[in-house]
Amino acid sequence: MENRVLIIGAGTVGLLMAQNLKKLGIPYAVFEQDASIDARPRDWSFGVYWAQSPLKECLPEGVDEKFLAENAQVDNLTPSADLVLPQYNTETGELIKNIPTPYSMRLQRRKFLRILSQGIDIRYGKRLAEVKTGSTVVATFEDGTKEEGKLLIGCDGAHSRIRKFLLGPEQAAMRQLPLLCNAALTSLPKETALALRKVHPRSIGTIDPSGRCGWMSVHDCSDPDPGKWIFTMLVTWPEAADAESKLRETGVLNTSSRPDIVRDLKEKTAGFAEPFKSFFQAIPDDAPAWHNRLSDWPTEKWDNRDGTVTLTGDAAHPMTFHRGQGLNNAINDAYSMKRALQDHHLSDSDSFSEALKVYEEDVCERGRKAVLSSAENSIMLHDWKQITKSAVFKYGIEPSAEDAKLGVKES
Repeated sequence: MENRVLIIGAGTVGLLMAQNLKKLGIPYAVFEQDASIDARPRDWSFGVYWAQSPLKECLPEGVDEKFLAENAQVDNLTPSADLVLPQYNTETGELIKNIPTPYSMRLQRRKFLRILSQGIDIRYGKRLAEVKTGSTVVATFEDGTKEEGKLLIGCDGAHSRIRKFLLGPEQAAMRQLPLLCNAALTSLPKETALALRKVHPRSIGTIDPSGRCGWMSVHDCSDPDPGKWIFTMLVTWPEAADAESKLRETGVLNTSSRPDIVRDLKEKTAGFAEPFKSFFQAIPDDAPAWHNRLSDWPTEKWDNRDGTVTLTGDAAHPMTFHRGQGLNNAINDAYSMKRALQDHHLSDSDSFSEALKVYEEDVCERGRKAVLSSAENSIMLHDWKQITKSAVFKYGIEPSAEDAKLGVKES
């Protein structure tokens, strides 16, 4: 039992942490509440923009960037210096700016997780019920089983139970932002699919002077029939004073109904210039779709219970997605933990305390800046007068020292 690490959550950062522990020879086990990698009906993709080097240090043996590009990317684009993310004005249809994304990859989450799970001890169907700490940490699961270790790492996502355990429900609660989202993961008619990828083969961002931001991105184009390609299609918009409550009261938008969400998504893009209007209007009425409010949690320092419990990834710094910083910071978390363990743990096998001091100092400072900067960026992108001042327009997708000066008021 000595030195054993319990990892709660088999998402990207949990599996990267496990791969690192395996390489360092530190005993571990991963506990995942889902029944399998494929248990969740919804899949999504994410961009690796500036964390390529840290990612290489955390990948399974025999897996490199070329392997990921060939086996987990949403498309067959080769990471190169000239890759861009175009941003269009949906009032005029004109290009506003090409955001540089050099050597970036866009990965399918499910395919990426299968690669990261190679050789990893994962216990599925383990929903956490309780955590108790002392000289060791004990995790109790809803099936009644208990597991003991020297360190527990909370990789359990934005609504982390581990964060609630460390900080209490109020302090750990997500901050609700005044931005709403409709999204669909869907195929499109063959002609529409080809036309969309002609504008850009991977991803397109749009901004409308009315305050609506669009995103169109290929999710899977492996099928030879373009009519079977899968795309992520979403729109975000600022919440008006009583917009959401009015929608709910009148029954215009039933957020549990796919057709209602798709209908609302189409209504919000009906005024877009071509070709973007046609791209959204072509979404099938029964497409898998969801509606949510954007939220985040500006990272706060937590009591790691004498070096027995810590947080990482979305559990430590859940943020908005408009600048694609979430995955990149999560990868950096795994790399930071690996370095801290190499430098401060292996010579002190009885405690993880010294390693966590180094790791948490980095994660808390970096995570807080990223959360606040991402929220500021998202809000600015929905205000036509502010878009050129937003972080994505000023700095692109790279982290910047200026991020520390950004941030919405905390409330």
